[in-house]
This record gives sequence, C-alpha cells and structure tokens, in this order.
Amino acid sequence: MADYQESLSPGETGEAKVIQRRRRPPLSCTECRRRKLKCDRSLPCGQCVRSKTAASCVFVGPRPGAISEPSRHMSPPVSRMRMPSVSDDQSGNGGMFVFDSKMGPKSSSNRVSKRGQSDELHELRNRLRTLERALSKPNALQTPETSVGDLFSDIGTSLHSSDAAGVDDRVRFLPDGSFRGKRGKTRYFGRSHYTTTVSFFQDIGSFLRRGHKGVKDVEFNDMKKFKCELWSRESQSHQRAFKEQAFNLNEMVPARTVADELLQLYLDSFDSTFRVLHIPTFMKQYSDYWENPRNPDMAFVAQLLAVLAAGSCFHISMEPEAREIYQTPAMKWIMGVQSYISCTFVSPEIDLRMIQTQTLLLMARLGVANDGDVAWASSGSLIRSAMTMGLHRDPTRFRKGTRPFWCEMRRRVWATIVELDLKISLDRGVIPSIDLDESDCDPPSNWDDTDLIESMESNPAPLSTATYTRNFYQTLLSKSLPLRYHIAKKINALKFDLSYDEALRIGEEMLRFVKNAASLFEDNASSISPSDATRHQFAQSIHMFIMRKFLLALHRPFSLSVVRLPKCSYSRKICLEGSLEILSLMELPSTPDAIQYPHVTQLGSGMFRDEIFHAAITVCVELSLQAHEMSHPGSAMDGMNSSVLMSMVQSQQSVMLQGVERTLHDFGRRIRATGTGSKPYFFLTIVLASVKSRIKGEDPLSQVEASSKRAVRVCRGRLNGLSYSDALAQAENQPAQVCYLRPSLWNLSDTSKTPVVPDGPTPMSGSSLDLDLPSLLSTGFGDFTPMDLGGWFDGLDTGSTELWDNNLFGNLPTIP
Repeated sequence: MADYQESLSPGETGEAKVIQRRRRPPLSCTECRRRKLKCDRSLPCGQCVRSKTAASCVFVGPRPGAISEPSRHMSPPVSRMRMPSVSDDQSGNGGMFVFDSKMGPKSSSNRVSKRGQSDELHELRNRLRTLERALSKPNALQTPETSVGDLFSDIGTSLHSSDAAGVDDRVRFLPDGSFRGKRGKTRYFGRSHYTTTVSFFQDIGSFLRRGHKGVKDVEFNDMKKFKCELWSRESQSHQRAFKEQAFNLNEMVPARTVADELLQLYLDSFDSTFRVLHIPTFMKQYSDYWENPRNPDMAFVAQLLAVLAAGSCFHISMEPEAREIYQTPAMKWIMGVQSYISCTFVSPEIDLRMIQTQTLLLMARLGVANDGDVAWASSGSLIRSAMTMGLHRDPTRFRKGTRPFWCEMRRRVWATIVELDLKISLDRGVIPSIDLDESDCDPPSNWDDTDLIESMESNPAPLSTATYTRNFYQTLLSKSLPLRYHIAKKINALKFDLSYDEALRIGEEMLRFVKNAASLFEDNASSISPSDATRHQFAQSIHMFIMRKFLLALHRPFSLSVVRLPKCSYSRKICLEGSLEILSLMELPSTPDAIQYPHVTQLGSGMFRDEIFHAAITVCVELSLQAHEMSHPGSAMDGMNSSVLMSMVQSQQSVMLQGVERTLHDFGRRIRATGTGSKPYFFLTIVLASVKSRIKGEDPLSQVEASSKRAVRVCRGRLNGLSYSDALAQAENQPAQVCYLRPSLWNLSDTSKTPVVPDGPTPMSGSSLDLDLPSLLSTGFGDFTPMDLGGWFDGLDTGSTELWDNNLFGNLPTIP
C-alpha cells in the first residue's frame, strides 16, 4: 500500500482523495527527449550516433520493447539484464556492432542500470502486488494441488515466454527438413543439428528445386532406377560380407610394429580425455598377449582391436593412400568386435570389461566416421548396459565392490559414456539418453593410473585439481558436465522455452569454465615434459573444442533469430567468435616440422566433421547478414564515417572468408577414393558461392549453379584417383559434361563402359556423409533434382533416395 499512498495528492483529505493519473512512460532516450527528436530506441540510438553523443544515450524509463503494462510489471529487474535491449521492429540495425568487444553483456548492463535502485524496488513491489492478487482469488487457495511454489513457477514462465516466443519460427518449430522421409523410412533431426542453420540459405533450396517439377525424361528415370538397383546391390554385398566373415579376432590382430604404433596413437589422443582403461593393467595384458599369441584372452583381443581401430584415424602420414592402409582394416576390426559383442550378449552376463569394450567400440566408430544414424542408438544401448551394472549409482553403495580401484574405474567409465552420449545427442539434435538428476555417481578423481592398485584398501593421497595427471583432463571436463547436459536438454527440448536471460546466465558460467581451463593450461605449461607435449596439446585442443561447441549450441538459436530479436546481437557475436575459433583449431602450422601428432584436425573427417561443417555454415550466415545490413538503407552506417567502417567490415569479412575457404579445401583433401567426405565439400561450396555473390551484390542462383557443377567435377576427379589440387585445377579448366550412359546401352561385361563401384566402404557402410556415386556421374544440371542427392544432408546410411525432403528449405523466411 505504500506506493498507492504515494500516488495520492498530498493536499487532499481521506474521503476526497483522488488517484492521480500516472504520466505516460518515456520511451525515448534522454538526449532525444531533450532535443525533441524521434528516437529509434536502439542502444545507442541512431540520433545519438549521428550527433556523436553515443556515450550519453541513456534510457530512464522502462526497457525499450516492453509492449504492455502487465508484461512490464512482471518483467525481471533491469539489473539482471545483460544485453542492450532494442525494439523488435528494428530488423536490421542491431548487427553492425556485433564485433565491438565493448558491447559485451557487462558494458551494456552498466548503461541501462543508471536508473538506480528505485526502479528495481518499484519492480519488486509490482511483482508482490501481482502475487497478492493471485493469492486473493477464490480458485487460487493454497491446496496440495496449488501451492505458492506453483504460482511462482507460473509467474516465471510468463516472464520468460516473450523471449522464447520471439525467436525465429524455424528455431521454435524446426524447419521441414528436420522431418524427412515417408512411409517406413523417416528421420528426425533436432534443434542443434546443422539442418536448422542450413535452412537459412533459401536460395540453395530454390536452386535445388527450380525447374524440376513434372520431369518426364525417360533417360533420367532410367538413371534413377539404376541408382536404386545399385544401392540394393551394394547393401546385399555388404550384408553377404558380414555373414560370410568368420571374424576370428585373433587373426585380425596386425603385426606387432603396427599394433605398437596404433596403440601409442590411441594413448596420446582419445585416452587423454575419454578414460576407459587402466593403462598399467592393459599394457601388462598387451605384453602377455605377444608372449603367447596362440592362446589369447578373447575379451582382451576385442578390446585391443577396438583400441587399434580408434588409433587408426590418427595415423601420421597425410597421404590419402597411406591413410587408407589403416582405415580399411579398421572397418573390419570394428565389424569383428561388434560381432563378438553380439555373440557375447547371448549370455546374461554383463561385466565392466564388456562395458569397456562397448565404449571403446563406440569411440572407434565415431573416430573413423563409420556409425551413421545408429550412433545415438548405440550410445543408448551402452547407457542401458551401464545402468544395468549400476554405473550411474554411487560405487560405495555396492558393499562387496567398494575397493578404491574399482570405484574409480566405474566413475571414469561412466563419465566417458555420458560424454560420448552427450556429444552424439547434440550432433543429432536430440535430448541426452540419461537424466543426470537420476544419477549419483561422483565425478572421477584426479589420480594417476600408477596410484591405483587393485589390491589397495584406501584411497590414494588427494591431489590438487590443478595438478597434471593422466586423468587431469577428464576431471576438468567433468566439472562442466552438469551445465553442458543442461544446455543439451534445454536446446533440444520438444518445446523451446529457454529465455534469453537464462541463456546469457548459462553462457557466462560456460565462459568461466573456458577461462579457468585456459588459465590452468597456461600456468602449467612449464611443467609439461617434451615427451608428453603431444598428448597435452591434443587434450587441450579437445577440451576447448568441446566447450566452444556447447557455447555455440546455446547461443545459435538466438543468433539465428537476430533479425526478429536484434537484442540477441551478443549471441550473434559469440557464435561468430566461437565458430572462427573452432575453424582455427583445425588449422595446421604452416611448417610441417612444427606439427605435432596426433592433432585434433585429424578428426575433421570423422568425429568432429559435423561440428566443423556447422561452424563454417555459421560463419556464412554471419557474412550473409552483414551483406544485407550493408545494403540496407537504414543500416548503422548512416551518419558514420562510412569509409572507415567499410574498411573495418571488409577486413573482418576477409578473415571470415579465409577461414571458410580453408575449411572447404580441407574437406576437399579429405575426400576418399570411395567418395566418403564429398557431401560436406559439395554443400559448403554452394553455400560459400551464395555468400560471396551476396557480398558482391550479384545474383546468388547463377553463382550457386556454376559452383555446384565445379564441385561435382572435383568430386569425380577424386574418385578417379586425382589429388585434390589436380582435381580442382581440372575442374576449373574443364567444362561440364554429361558422362553417364543409358542403362539399356551398358554392357555389364565390359568394365570400360560400366560405372565402377570402388572397393572398400560403400555408402551403406560408410559415414553419415558418404557420396552417392551415381549422382556424380552427371554434371549437367538440366536434369538435376534434390532426389539425385540421395539424402546428402540426412547424415544417414540408409541407402534410400526418398529421404530428401523437397520442402527442406520451404516455408522459411528468406534473407531480404
């Protein structure tokens, strides 16, 4: 009642008191009100920018963008806001400041909070009054079904619903391309999958769709039938090879020199972060195996083959032919271990050793990109096997298995399983398979493997979390696991209700973890011995890559909505910086002598390929937004020194274009003779062509068509055994040609006229981005349709030509 009394006229008596009408809240900044000018309500506003008084641009009324009295009363205190708030109808003027480091959350909040504490007190009074009104209603009595906590929850939901409702429709409801296929062959990709970001480029979808409706060409239909027949034939061949293979694991083990090399690569790479094995125990078993290889322990042999397969993707030679020497047998090792696990699970016994083998197998399949859409299903099966053993529970609850050695091993294996499931879930755009709220297993401890002995009765001496041990990086990563799990669950929830305030708070916590890790790496750099430098460098790169990946997933929905919500410019800045940092991690030193292997870039064609592709597409989205803003008549360049700003923007665009082009060439060099890796190269080529044409003010569709033909010629050159540089040079100088024959003219006995299907992994057994060979047999795009891509963007290994959705880019807002 205090502020009600304050609103009365002081000179009136009790019965004659009249409530004064409150003044209309000011919406303009103080400078525009003083100068009687129209304010666009941005921060700083356009008038203050033109008059060079941006520093004095302050809003003393309610936040710009508050649209109604109830929503203004129920909004959170302004001091909690970390971003400059801008009117939503200002669709393009909020992005030109995205590169200003001073526009971070702290600097903006300092400006807005100059109103002092009185406004915050006023907000609290209004919220209390709202709660009192809600409690005074007859149907709102406190009962077991309706409590004060529920009322607070409802109020909190109404407070944050405006931000969630303001994001782009493709973020809230997902684009049509996230729901693919028909009848019994469908696939779903969630909000954090790159389909949502790619749908931004509607001109790419227009290019793939235009001019192909009602095609009745007999030759084209015959080619489609032959392609389906080829898919079916390759699928049957793959299944036959699986059935006829004896899978004698002991016979699959390579020579000792090869095994030693691949084992060391695994220990220096995956084992530095994803801990599964107790290294002293495993190395003893390894030595015992080579002393008597004829009578091995098959459980150990299965673990060894999975370890060698995981280490094969880090083979030092950068020649594609040399990499294939290890990649081809790695596929067989994975298949053999999978067969062994399937046969072993006939027995009801599930022990920790089997869980370790399953985890190593999943890691190997991710490393060599041989998992396709079954990765999430595999991780779900692994999660349930681990929960059957109770790995998600506190190890000390098992009274007969409470030795420190087994307790710590259970914690390490469980942490690795959750990390892998979290990685796959975010890649697929689905919620994690495990609810961490239902797990009470403690994070792993920072102990060296040598400190753990199976027969020990008490825990080793505690070490500082900043002390380097073999388990240091897993321990460091586990600290942020609950927060990263919360991000993955919020982003990919069926109903997107994450408010921007909450996203900013989570983002600040993530940045604190990133800064803390960076300071630890810098402080302990002098304590790393030269022999361990490779392992530490790889582990640090993996750690920063994972942290940046989750920051991007958190901010990307708001960054993609910046046209509708200009106040999300901070998310746009974070996404650009994070994407460029991820692309820079993939860059090798210019001098070969300075390269230390294993290097994180060696996962660019396997475990981290989707993340790299998504980062490159995010940079392309930023370039497109800048191109639109530079051409917009009401852009932020008005009233500024346009020549200086143009020079700054062009230099920034040059850096971004160089990063994307370098990534494109990396994808081109990773295309294998089997066609694996062609799809990210193809799509990044046409997206980059669209971006460049927008920056130059040219027609995007013509440039996309020309670049797509060139990309197909490059892929064909790689299939024919050319190096990437030779294939690129040939594609630049060679015009497009139609080089496939009608099936009726093929003589299947004459191999010189028959399209050759390469040996090795087929599109059915390869990675999620394998090449559909028959689609590349033609570069004449007069008869090219989305169906020819065979679902390139599905990230699946189904072998179906029906999974490409013709409405992938339909019903979405175009770039103006």
